Amino acid sequence: MRALRAALTATVMLALPALAYSQASYIIPGAKAPRDPLPRFTIAPRGGALAPIGLPLPRIGLDPAPNAPNAPVYYWPMMVFYVPPAVVATPPPPAPEPRPAEPPVPGRIVLEIEPVTAQIFADGYYVGTPDDFSAARGGRLIEAGVHRLDVSAPGYESAAVDLRVAPGQLLTYRATLKGLAPPVAVPPSTFYLIPGCYMGNIPPKDAQLPASCDQTRAVTWRP
Repeated sequence: MRALRAALTATVMLALPALAYSQASYIIPGAKAPRDPLPRFTIAPRGGALAPIGLPLPRIGLDPAPNAPNAPVYYWPMMVFYVPPAVVATPPPPAPEPRPAEPPVPGRIVLEIEPVTAQIFADGYYVGTPDDFSAARGGRLIEAGVHRLDVSAPGYESAAVDLRVAPGQLLTYRATLKGLAPPVAVPPSTFYLIPGCYMGNIPPKDAQLPASCDQTRAVTWRP
């Protein structure tokens, strides 16, 4: 029985190397096959050393750097990331509240104009009479800047002037309007009318009327 068991074991051990270590089963893609012949397994005698089992694996990876001084050294690529520290921005100081704009300082104007019945217009607007701008009343307030004054009165020539008033300034303006010449008296005129032909203040005989106009039909109006 022991001899039969030993024979079966030897048969299986001799068949395994041919199946497990064939050319198509132990070659790793890209690696060369060993040139040495495949080892044969034998049954070691009782108490003896076993035969070598298996095949040497192909070399994987890079060789360790030799100790030669000029030997190339291989480094793994590395990427270094720098993360700057967080910077906390200081908030700007609050903006000062805008101060309310102060109203511009007006000026004051005093008018001494003859005749006292004149009408005064400032920048096209009626503002009163010379009595409203008298020195006794302290004049009138007016915005600083350039203003146009127009003064007119019935029977007098109109006058216009541009006044520049500075802030806080008291300005006095004096003027006397020039009277207009009296109208020339025109004697009353006599009018003549010829129905359907003529009407005017020239006598028909001097008006060079056409012959078809009958001057005997003339009607005269006297004032």
